[in-house]
Amino acid sequence: MGALGRLILRVLRALPLGLSLAATLWMLSANPFAAPFVERGQTELALTLEREVRRTATAEWIAAALDAAVADADADRAAMLIELAQDLGRPVDVTAAEAMIAARSGWLASAGDCAACMADATTCPTLAQLGACAVPFELSPLGDANALRRAGQAWMTGEDVDELDAGLALLGLGATGAMVLSGGSSVTVKAGAGLLRLARRIGSLTPELARTLRVPIRWGVVPDFLRGTARLADVTDTAALARVSGVAADMGRVRDATSTAEALRLARLVDTPEDASRLARVAEAAGPRATRSFEVLGKGRVFRATIRLGRLAAGALVLLWLTLLQAGIVLASWAGRALWRAVLPAPVPARRTRLRTPRLGPAGPRPRR
Repeated sequence: MGALGRLILRVLRALPLGLSLAATLWMLSANPFAAPFVERGQTELALTLEREVRRTATAEWIAAALDAAVADADADRAAMLIELAQDLGRPVDVTAAEAMIAARSGWLASAGDCAACMADATTCPTLAQLGACAVPFELSPLGDANALRRAGQAWMTGEDVDELDAGLALLGLGATGAMVLSGGSSVTVKAGAGLLRLARRIGSLTPELARTLRVPIRWGVVPDFLRGTARLADVTDTAALARVSGVAADMGRVRDATSTAEALRLARLVDTPEDASRLARVAEAAGPRATRSFEVLGKGRVFRATIRLGRLAAGALVLLWLTLLQAGIVLASWAGRALWRAVLPAPVPARRTRLRTPRLGPAGPRPRR
């Protein structure tokens, strides 16, 4: 093989690595890792969550979770787990859970229990009772006015004032006025504010979110605001109230996609405004099945499922891996040849010997004398 042939062979050997390196540099020039993760669409998110739930919620897992719900007398969780077992076709004994649910649901026969739940939401034994009795009043303007009345009375008597409850009531009343003026465009904020205020009363609001939702209130102006002689801007900081309204709007979306009872249970998972936004996306994608997704998978896995690696970032990672793999193969080949030459001695060239042939005469070999 001549010099030209050896050069062509070297070029052909380096061609795959050169092409991979060129493609990788071109892909990196597009800056694929500036935003490597993208949000899943609603359909893709719903399918992903359902697949993970079916993989995790085995018959043994549901049975253990159902036993824990019965031990805690958690009728809402037990009902959700029974529905999950039936939906997935898991053979689970639900006798004890159904008996506990029937015992906890006896309040329906007593109107007095419902009246007590309406007066004090903390006395409601189940979320279903809370949604049937306390929610219609608490989410109305009367519930907001009653919350401000309690806060004002506590302020005048020198007692501790629940500023978060009062701030959410102000937001609810403000959204009610906006609904009248805008034809209902603030109905989601109104529902979310009432939901958060109710979650605060029953202990479903996390301390982290409670600190985020707290707004300053000028208590001396509250009576004038209730009489309609003062504006909302005179009572509180409207910028802080606008920040709270974003969380309230997200929780209103959760309530619309699931139910009031489910939204109150899911409120325990919200620590930041970002959590509220992600929860709203999951609820709108999974609908009533959002609660069981969080129950089976946990908050971390569900929120991680809302995003995926973008196609551009995935392609860049594949090209990087291919380039590094080919470069490693080339380096290993060079190192192997160098080691081979260093270990084995150089071959000694064979000495050529000339063979002497007898001279032949005209008539053959000479006879010996």
